[in-house]
Amino acid sequence: MDTFAGILTSVSYRRGAIIHASNTTCNSLFIVKSGILRSYYFKDGKDITAHFAMRYGMVGAVDSLLRQTKSRYSIQALENSEVLRMDYGEMESFLAKKPSLERLARKVSQELYLDLVERLEGMLFLSAKERYDHLLNRYPQITQYVSLGHIASYLGITQETLSRIRNST
Repeated sequence: MDTFAGILTSVSYRRGAIIHASNTTCNSLFIVKSGILRSYYFKDGKDITAHFAMRYGMVGAVDSLLRQTKSRYSIQALENSEVLRMDYGEMESFLAKKPSLERLARKVSQELYLDLVERLEGMLFLSAKERYDHLLNRYPQITQYVSLGHIASYLGITQETLSRIRNST
């Protein structure tokens, strides 16, 4: 983080704050120092959680960052959060001047890609209970900080199904 200090801006967000609104172009990546962020979108009038970012996690509206178009995703603080914001254009310029850091950026991109593949495979191949167990393995205290509605939408199930899964454990 010290290496990137010149292009990171520390920002505080209150619980419920919208950090990035859908239908706008996103120009920043966000790294969570404390708190929890989520990215989400609306489908058929329903709020669907796509990603959670907790301490040292990263989130951004990647569709917008890479294409420089309006995003379908919004990003919200689920609790008071301290976040490092990195302007994507500044990051690209910074990395162009420091090729030795390109490898680090590639590694971060690979980790984010693997996370996405793991999530997609979970939705395709795992039962709802297995997806829930996987989420708890990854974020053991998530149910203490994130509403069950957000967790259910992230898992692709109803709150009722999530309640049944939780009661069966």
